[in-house]
Amino acid sequence: MDEALFTRLAQRMDEGAAVVLASVIQTRGATPRKPGARMLVEADRIQFSVGGGAMEARVIAAARALLERADQNAELAIDLTGRPGSAGICGGSMRIALRRWQGVDDRTLARAIAGALAAGETLELPGEALGAQDAAPQRLRPRARLLILGAGHCGHALAELAERVDFEVWLADSRPECFPPGRYATATCIDASPASLHRATNTARDRYLVLLSRDYPTDVAALAALAGVDCAFLGMMGSRNRIAQVRAALPQHAAWLEGLVAPVGLAIGDETPHEIAVAILAQLIERRRARAG
Repeated sequence: MDEALFTRLAQRMDEGAAVVLASVIQTRGATPRKPGARMLVEADRIQFSVGGGAMEARVIAAARALLERADQNAELAIDLTGRPGSAGICGGSMRIALRRWQGVDDRTLARAIAGALAAGETLELPGEALGAQDAAPQRLRPRARLLILGAGHCGHALAELAERVDFEVWLADSRPECFPPGRYATATCIDASPASLHRATNTARDRYLVLLSRDYPTDVAALAALAGVDCAFLGMMGSRNRIAQVRAALPQHAAWLEGLVAPVGLAIGDETPHEIAVAILAQLIERRRARAG
């Protein structure tokens, strides 16, 4: 969520809002979120989350107290051991840094961070920018790009849900009727030509490629065009017989196809397009989290 969060932070500062960035900087034991989780707190709104529940309510209260004092930094220790006065019974503890972003220098910094993430760059935010001098720097990551090849029922469902879990979605299909006006608000829709596919994968962002094509020749053509692309995830829908035929049709790319996840999606008994999308997204989120770790 880094790209969305810092984009929003820059926007709110441009609008003159007073905003506190709350960041999880240290955890021990079982906790709802880990270092790198962040949220924005204003006097009348909150955006994003550091864990929810009673612990987050304490973070929000502390952030709003910081706004009222007009101080710049504060810290909060959250006890989740279940002892009297704790904020939960997870068993661990959390250290939260609070930093009020204000003034010209902070607005310039917020804009620079948002711009770099929008360009697909990965950054490190020092502890002082989080509000804790002794905190380890935290890595800020742009959205991963999800290229969905095939804009049928399953492709549409995956595009719809993937945007909700912070993927930058590109959708490729050679059929113009798959892209009626107004259907996709934020996804980038392209044809399936090799030139368009190369444009879609020409990015510094992590690349996730999922083939949900309508037929076997379309799978082969897309994989031939994309062969050799460095991707964080490569998956394909289809029966085991179809998958075997696709592999057999591309012997020259066998080494690259060793990383192919097929059939794509967790085995949850999915049947409908949105169920299939959920199964695929669970696999993509698992891979994304592992890479971030």
